Amino acid sequence: MDISKTLFATMVKNARMDRHWTQEELAEKLGVSPTYLGDLERHKGTPSLSLFCKAMRLLNLSADDYVYPNGNSDTYKQLLRLLTHCNEHQLQILLATATAMLQPNLNASNDVKE
Repeated sequence: MDISKTLFATMVKNARMDRHWTQEELAEKLGVSPTYLGDLERHKGTPSLSLFCKAMRLLNLSADDYVYPNGNSDTYKQLLRLLTHCNEHQLQILLATATAMLQPNLNASNDVKE
């Protein structure tokens, strides 16, 4: 079985069930037929890129969880979700703060490369 199909199916089905949505309700929100959504949830198809993105946004899922299923901590995931709620000014402040906090690490890694 294709791991990418299995992971997508599991992520979508779990998120749908967490929201107490039926397949019909989610299918309508995604603009697909309930039969097609059912097939995806049963690992019988691969969504288009646009449907993948739409499902990730609608269900508030991170594509990182799909691409790196074992690679991110809960803290990292929470931080990414919070960033989506920031305006441009807030993002600039957070970037400057993170850069200042990590400057010693960044300088050390640059020294090693040289």
